[in-house]
Amino acid sequence: MVEVEGFLRLLRKYSKAPDAGMEDVLFGGGLDLSSIGFTEMIMELEEECDAEIDIDDLDASIRTAGQLFARLTGG
Repeated sequence: MVEVEGFLRLLRKYSKAPDAGMEDVLFGGGLDLSSIGFTEMIMELEEECDAEIDIDDLDASIRTAGQLFARLTGG
């Protein structure tokens, strides 16, 4: 199960934004997360949470960290 603390820690690691939060935009002007960084973050999240995440389900409709977390947790 994906926990919010681990999710935010990895988000900060891969975006290199020390104050990344749930309302932040993932790509572009927000956290400026690269597509490679995003993929690596999802892979590490899978390992840490012992979960299987289909990255193809994570489409362009996801703009913020909160939206990504909700999609990952089914919320």
